[in-house]
Order: sequence, then structure tokens, then C-alpha cells
Amino acid sequence: MAVLNPAAAAALKAKMQPARLTRLALPGPEHLGVFRVRLADGAVPLYQAGQYITLGMDTPAGFVARAYSIASCPLELDAYQLYIVRVDGGALTPHLFTAAPDTPCFVMPPKGHFTLAKAQVRTVVMVATGTGLAPFLGQIRTLYRLHEVGVPAGYRVVLMHGCAHADEFGFRDELRSYGRARSDDFDFTYLATASRPDEGHGWTEEHGSGRVNEVFRSLFDLPTDARRPVTLPNDVDKVKLRNLIRAEPAALMVCGNPGMIDHLREPARQLGMTGFMVEEYWKA
Repeated sequence: MAVLNPAAAAALKAKMQPARLTRLALPGPEHLGVFRVRLADGAVPLYQAGQYITLGMDTPAGFVARAYSIASCPLELDAYQLYIVRVDGGALTPHLFTAAPDTPCFVMPPKGHFTLAKAQVRTVVMVATGTGLAPFLGQIRTLYRLHEVGVPAGYRVVLMHGCAHADEFGFRDELRSYGRARSDDFDFTYLATASRPDEGHGWTEEHGSGRVNEVFRSLFDLPTDARRPVTLPNDVDKVKLRNLIRAEPAALMVCGNPGMIDHLREPARQLGMTGFMVEEYWKA
């Protein structure tokens, strides 16, 4: 959505809820940011993990609105949390990253169909690049919160997250802690892989190496690009993980780089996965 003219901006704002935006501290590169969005009139409405909101803000060029997946758990009613990458020269994100705490903004209520319920199977493989992690983070946080109070997750989830450098995994420690809590009631596996495995950016053998779509293909012994070496994290048993995914019908959910998404369509078909779900705001 481009910068809106004053009339269009006023019409859109009339449909949105006033809110306040604050950037939260996040270790790692400055081009990645976590933001808290609090509604002016109180608690956020009910929504499903994996949905998104449209966030709008007045900028020097005019009013701009963009869709962002919600990274927080719907059980957290005080605010939305967003995970956003700064796009240099973009119409909105440079302003988000320099905004003062509690900057006024506007929010369209949550919507979208990128939810676990839509997968319609118990085993779900999630593949994300960069901040495409956001909807999956909301879903996994929700499953873990339910697990904490004794509600079985009902899903077997494998999350594969790819970034260029290892210091770009903003939520790696949190997700690794969920992986260590794995049980019959909370069946979660986390795998992070860096396409540029540079030790200067924090890469160790606890990370995979290679693009996440290539790592996915390697896991199932499908052809990969020989020019791009692929390794799994040193604590991941390839055969065990592959058998875990293949034990019953599985769906593939993907969010992030369009090239990654296109590269996984054919492997999903070859593997007989029951669903191939893509986060597509414009079709929701």
C-alpha cells in the first residue's frame, strides 16, 4: 500500500483503531526490530495465532499502512507484538525504527487464515526465513502456554528457520528452550540454519549451514545445489527427525522469501504432504 492521499488516509483511519507503538530491546543487528502495539481503548480483540494486523502511521510523506504477522500469543491481551525487518528506503519501516516510545499509530483488527487449524493434520513442518518467523512464533508460544497449564498441544511441530547470519536469530534462545521442554504433550523441534555460516556473526555447529530450503531438501535426501554446502545442527539426528515427520500425514507451512517458498512447492508434492500453506496477506 503506497502513501495515501489525505482523503484516502482519513477514510482508512476511520476504520482503524488508535494505538501506541514502542520498539523493544532485542539483541542482534539493528535492522531487526520487535515492536509492542497497545490499543488506546484497552485489550486486543480475540484472534488466532498466525493472523496479522494492518499497522498504519503518519510519516513526513503521508499516511502509510502495511500488514504484519502477529508474533505474540493471543492469550496476551495487553498488546500485539510484531517482528519487523527495516527496509532501507521503505515507506514505513524506517519511521518505525526511529519512532519515539508510545508513538501514535493505527491498527486494523486481526485477520487471515494462516493458522494451525487450517493445516487439518497433527504434524506440521514450519519453514521461515528472517522475520517470516513471526506467525510461527505466535503459534508456538500459544502451544507452549497451553502446555504449561496442562492443555495438550495436539500437534507435532517442526520449525526450520533460516537467516543469512547466525546473529539474526532473534528468538533462538526462547525457541531452544521450548525444544528442551519437548514431551508427549508438547512435541516441538527447532532447527536454525544460516546461509552464511560466519563465526564472526556467532555461527557455531549448534546451527545448521545453508539456505533453509536446501536444508529441508537435504533432510529428505532430495537433490540440493552442490555449490552450497548443507549441514544440520550437531544435535539434530537426521534420520530420527525425518522419521518423526514421516510418521503420519504432514502439512508444510511457509513464510518469508518468495524464492524459498517456490523452491519448496515441488518437494512438498514429492513427499506427499497433505497441505502447502503460504502466508499471503492479499488473499486473506
